[in-house]
Amino acid sequence: MCCEVDKADNMRVVSSDSHFSEFTGVHPSKIKQGKLYLNDVINPRDREDVRRAICKKDSPYVYLDFYIKNKDGEDVFVHCTGNNIEGTKRCRLTLADVSRSQKRSEEIKTRADEMKELIDLVNAGVCLFKVTSDMQFEALYMNKACCDMFGVSKSYYLKRTYHIGDFIYDDDKSAVFQAVGKTMATKKPIDMEIRVKKRGNGIMWCKLGASIHHYDDDGCPIFHGIFSDINEIKMAEEDADEEREKMLKLFKNLPGPLFTADFDAPFILDIVSSDFMKLIGYTRKEFFEDLGGDLTKLMKEKEIPVARHSFVVSSDGKTTAKATYSLRTKSGKHLIVSDRRRIVERDNGQKATIGILRDVTEKAKKKFETLDI
Repeated sequence: MCCEVDKADNMRVVSSDSHFSEFTGVHPSKIKQGKLYLNDVINPRDREDVRRAICKKDSPYVYLDFYIKNKDGEDVFVHCTGNNIEGTKRCRLTLADVSRSQKRSEEIKTRADEMKELIDLVNAGVCLFKVTSDMQFEALYMNKACCDMFGVSKSYYLKRTYHIGDFIYDDDKSAVFQAVGKTMATKKPIDMEIRVKKRGNGIMWCKLGASIHHYDDDGCPIFHGIFSDINEIKMAEEDADEEREKMLKLFKNLPGPLFTADFDAPFILDIVSSDFMKLIGYTRKEFFEDLGGDLTKLMKEKEIPVARHSFVVSSDGKTTAKATYSLRTKSGKHLIVSDRRRIVERDNGQKATIGILRDVTEKAKKKFETLDI
């Protein structure tokens, strides 16, 4: 809809099309008689802004948005394009009803604000970052947890260029750059554990999950990422690893040919003592790397199912198990060993066995000789 106003006569509407007349509910004849002023239909809060924009010097074209009343007295949001007619005090206005778009925009903005508030309540660090052509990670948005994690205020990263990559621990930067590059090439999300620098020169472990959200006008990818604090978990894991390392050293030095294995794979050994290695004559590298820790590779093939069956039968509802079988040492000597085990339960609830081998070759020979007589 269109109308023409006289700026010198208090924004009086001097002409309009039928759409404008129908929209405002003012008959065309009254408009021709000069009985309608633009200020009569503009929302009071927008009148001064509209007047200043239209009356601005050396401005042949005007673009603005404001509220105008329809024939029912309802405020309708319109987009206006104004054309100041050269050599006159008049301005021709073209108005478009964009109230639906404006309402939709307000709804989206409201939802976005609500989502930001919700995201700020999330304990994990949520962010949007742009990967530039020189592999800088420019922060576009960070929630409160993310700001706290990197020790920066929202006002700081909004006012200046802020690079998240600067706060990634130096030893982990290469792995992060490679992961980002792989995601850019394959579109597969990032899922990794990294360290970030904290305020006060501290280091914190984080789980980083990120994927490409969209691309900007320059073709640079915008990632959405989540940094989850796993510092306590990693510290606990490190403590557990230290404790396990101590236990391994202790176990290896215990007297006797000791070993451990999963209950469901009784001949694939996990840990063995030094006396166990002396018994079979192999080095740890030979046994675990070359033989895969598989005791059956040193056993007679026909004895394997018998020994395995002995463990199953003897361990049914009991806490101990035993079997007797032949074992070939590295030197080629065949030993007859008694394999006695205690069934235990690991922290994850799975069963395991702790065993000890006893060389009963001589005893078996004597028993055989006695039977032979």
